[in-house]
Order: sequence, then structure tokens, then C-alpha cells
Amino acid sequence: MTGRVRSILLLISCLVVSIQSENCHFAQNYNLNQLLNDAAAQDSFLMSASYWEGKFATDRIGINYASGLTYDGTSIDYTTGLPHPGGLHEFSAASKEAVHVSLLALAIEGKSKYAVNFFQSSMQAVHWNGTVQEYVIDQLTRKIGSYEQFNQQYPGFGGFLPWYALNDSGVQLLNGWASKVPALDNGELIWGLIAVVQVLTENGGYPTLLGRYTRQVTKMARNGLTIFYDGAGSGTVRCVAQIRNVDILPTRSNYYRDGECVLNDPYEGELFVFFVDFFSDWTNYAPGDKDKVWQNKRPQLQPATLHSSFGPITVERGWMHSSHEKWKYMELPYFDIPINNAVFLNGERARSQFSFTNSYPGLFASAANVSQPGNYNPNYISATGIQEIASAHVDTNALVTPYGAYPLLLHPTTRPYGIVWYASMLQGSKMQGPQGSTESVSIQGDLISPINTWDTKITSVLAFSGGIIDITRRYIQQTGHYIRFATVVATEWGRVFGEDNLSGSNIAFALPKASVPQKLPMFTGCTSKK
Repeated sequence: MTGRVRSILLLISCLVVSIQSENCHFAQNYNLNQLLNDAAAQDSFLMSASYWEGKFATDRIGINYASGLTYDGTSIDYTTGLPHPGGLHEFSAASKEAVHVSLLALAIEGKSKYAVNFFQSSMQAVHWNGTVQEYVIDQLTRKIGSYEQFNQQYPGFGGFLPWYALNDSGVQLLNGWASKVPALDNGELIWGLIAVVQVLTENGGYPTLLGRYTRQVTKMARNGLTIFYDGAGSGTVRCVAQIRNVDILPTRSNYYRDGECVLNDPYEGELFVFFVDFFSDWTNYAPGDKDKVWQNKRPQLQPATLHSSFGPITVERGWMHSSHEKWKYMELPYFDIPINNAVFLNGERARSQFSFTNSYPGLFASAANVSQPGNYNPNYISATGIQEIASAHVDTNALVTPYGAYPLLLHPTTRPYGIVWYASMLQGSKMQGPQGSTESVSIQGDLISPINTWDTKITSVLAFSGGIIDITRRYIQQTGHYIRFATVVATEWGRVFGEDNLSGSNIAFALPKASVPQKLPMFTGCTSKK
């Protein structure tokens, strides 16, 4: 075969994939071996994924366009895959905002074509006639207006978001969260806001909007310790702060801990801890308090060993070892620190080898449970993961979720493996619909979770867009906090894992051995075209 003929066949192949990707069942068009080895196929696949996931970030599905805020998500019809009538989750949290805000920052920066494509897709729903950047600026403007309105109406929250209800008017207090606020979710949001500040600063074209986001971050830095720190000498950060009076400006006496929980995990809770470590004022607290927070976290950072068929793999012990626990890696440059990078990669070796060895057709993460047709309110399953390397009890491995692959998608070394696992799960029964990926599927392929949510869908887009790591790195370098970050991470992980090669670091990342059985018909609503 001549080179010219090969070129023509390759062009025809690319055109066929492009045409087929107009249907939201696009994953069916890809061979998994092709996705592992062919950079062009990987790019085509991720462009299609970002396009269809963008259909979720539309009005009355994943966002409220008028306020610029996220909804948690929506139920989807078991037959069509379209939004189920009355199924809109008219509530949300800072964690959902974090994903949206982070992607908005990436789109403004313009380096991730997947983030840009995501909003290119979503803006079609409002018949936007301007550019993608203009649409993103519009969303950021609406969003900060909603934050400012909430801050003014309820100053006791100090700029932080509780779980909230929302409508076109903005944030409303949600029953059960009307007088308390979580640190972890807000830690995820904060770094997204910082990414917006950084890219708007670098862009230089929107000084008024930059000022508004800068003031929001400054407010959160000023109030972070007042609301969430247990007090001088404690070295503990509250998971959730109770607020005595939401109508007054923050003072220490207005807040107390909700229950026994403190933010001492080595997982995504660190995002909030690093924020107050860097940017809050510690002068009125006991000397050494900042370091004491990290010292108090040490018992939770533990090694564990997965005994794979290829040998032992040393990892960081997880809570469940759900992918949700890896959220911090999308937002701060942990990969810069060699020992932490090595521990992360071993964790992904373990997760992929566990599913491979046990012939599971996907990866595990906390998600809404699968349900019978007609049940649009399935319970949430947080206790899913890998028992051998978990601290808590794992209840089930009966369902898999596409966002279980997002840590693999995030890291440059493992991205091809992540694409294969992600695609393999998307090829399962009813796992692709008019708004992109579905929440979860049973390992037998006979049931799905008929829901679309930010956590289980758009984390994957943020991950394969590279996260906001490069943006936040620049921010903490320019504000003089990068050395502190690198020192803390190297010290804390080095004391547990040392500096030598970890056991299992030579074991390959595994690929799926099993696929989700095709026991359900495709969604009938999956006929939209680009």
C-alpha cells in the first residue's frame, strides 16, 4: 500500500469518526486499542466527549442561566435519556460550583480546547451569537453577581456557600443548611475562584470583573479562620461550621463546630487547609498553629498495600479509595513533588489492577445507585471502592461510574489508560445520552442510575482538560506560597513513604478485561446533531 493510499484511508477514517461523533453514542465508534495508542483518535474522542458533556451545562439541566449558578443535576428519563419532568435538582453546593468555575477559568485562558469546546456546545442552548469567550465572561459575571447578592443578604456565611437552593433570583437558603456551612466543598470552590482571578489578571481585558472576583477571594481568606478554625492552640479545622446568626458579619463567637468532625483528611479536604494556610491572617492565633494543623492530620496519612496478581503495590490508604478522594489533584500542583506524584501513580496502578484482576467492567467512585425503571430517586452510594486499601467499610462493588476514570485522565502519564477505561464504561448500556454520560451502571449492565450530576460527569471533563493545576501553580508562585506548598507536601508524604521507589512502581497500569454487558437498549433521545 502506497503512502498516498494510506493517507487517503486515514482521512476517510477520520471523516467517518467525525460524522459518527455527531450522535451522542459516539463511544461505540472507537476501538479501545485505538484509543490507547492513537493520539488522533484520543483527541477526536475527547472533543466529542467535551461536546456532549457541554449539553449538561445548559439552562434548567446543569445550570440556572439567569443566575449563572449550577444545579446539582437532573433525573433523566430511563427510555429517552432526556431530562425527566420534575426531576431537576433545584439545589447545589460549592463543590458543583468548583467544577463549573474551574472550566470557565480554563476557557478564558484558552489553552484547553476541550474546555472551550465544552462551552461552545453549552452556549448553543441559549442561541448565543457571540464568541465562546464572551459567553464565558457572561457566565462569570452572572455568577459573581449571585455570590455578591448572597453575601449581602446573609453576611454570616462570610463569603462561603452552604448547600443551597436556587432559582432565577440566585442563592436561597436550603432546609438543613440554613445556618451551617462546609469547609471541604468551599475549599474546592476557592481554588477555582483563584484560577479565575489568575487568568483574568493575565488576560487584562476585564478589570472590573477581576476586581469583583478578587474581592470574593479576599473575603473568604479574611473569614476562613474566623468561621472554621477551632481556636488558638487547637490545630483543628471544622468540617462544618454552625452559624448562630447568619445576619451579622463574622466574629469568632458566632461559629462553632457541627459535631465531632474536623478536616484532618489527606484527600480533598487539604484544598481548604492550604488556602487558609497561605492566605488567612494567623497573627491572632497561637505561635505554631499553622504547622499544628498539619501535625494533627498525620495519623490519617497512612501507607497501605494492594496485593495484585503482579505483586504488592504500596499506596496511600484511602477512605474508600474512591476516585472522589483524588479531587485535590485537579486543583493544586501536587504532581510537582516527586514522592506525592509516585504515590498518586501507584494509587492508579492499584485501582486499575483491582478492577482488572476481579474482571470488573469499570472503576469505582461514590455515585447515585442504580435503580429500576420508574425510580428516579435512587439512594447515594458513598461506600464503594477497594476494601483492602480503605479505612472505612466498603459496602459494594456492584456499580461502576465513568468518573471513576478521572484521576487516570488527569495525569499525563496515565491519560491514555484513563481514556480507555472512560470509553469502556461509556460503551455500556445507556451510558451515553443527550446530555453526555450517565451517572452509573450495574456491573451486569441491566440497570443504570437515571441521573446526571456535576460530580460524576464534568469532573472527567475538568480532568482531561488538565485541571487548573498550571494556573494555580502560577498564582501561588507569584504570591510567594509555592515553596511553602512544596515543603509541606514533600515533608508530610516523605515522612510516610520515604524517598525511595515504592513497591509496585514497576507494575503496569491495567486495562479493562471485561466490558459492561449490553442488556439495555440505547436512549431513544440520543439523536441530536452538532
